[in-house]
Amino acid sequence: MQTDPRDTKKAVLELCFITLLGLIVIGAFVVALTYDYISARAPLFVMVPLIILIGVQFNHARKQAAMRDLLAEASKALKGNNYNFNRVAIFIGLMALLLLLIDLAGHYIGISAFMFVLMRWLAKEKLWLSIATAVGVTLLIYVLFEYGFNIELYRGYLFKLLSRATM
Repeated sequence: MQTDPRDTKKAVLELCFITLLGLIVIGAFVVALTYDYISARAPLFVMVPLIILIGVQFNHARKQAAMRDLLAEASKALKGNNYNFNRVAIFIGLMALLLLLIDLAGHYIGISAFMFVLMRWLAKEKLWLSIATAVGVTLLIYVLFEYGFNIELYRGYLFKLLSRATM
């Protein structure tokens, strides 16, 4: 069975993305198992069907092309010869940096910086629009969570260090 190379490229991209997403969700599931029962109910309730859907989608994507074609295309992609794969890899790298930034500086700084980078450098928006959107959305998230839901989002490791230093 000969498949269209474009379909094979799409299938490889989808398989890589869905595999990474699956690993992240499974990791979050394992972490949620360590929560108190009350706190774990909502994440587990969402993640169990999500893991099932990811498995179904992985199986569907796997059937899109012959395994030989998928492996050949995956080899090309890992060597940097697939434009769409490279773009997805860059985005995944940015998401990893976002997680690291949230861990170090907290949700508000992380989200704001991530939005600014996406708008300014990737979308090539004007500086004032990038800044205004990042600040406006971050302010909206702050008001919504801190006052609307009465939930304090994570402030970051640096905030903890500075809080201890001032005591």
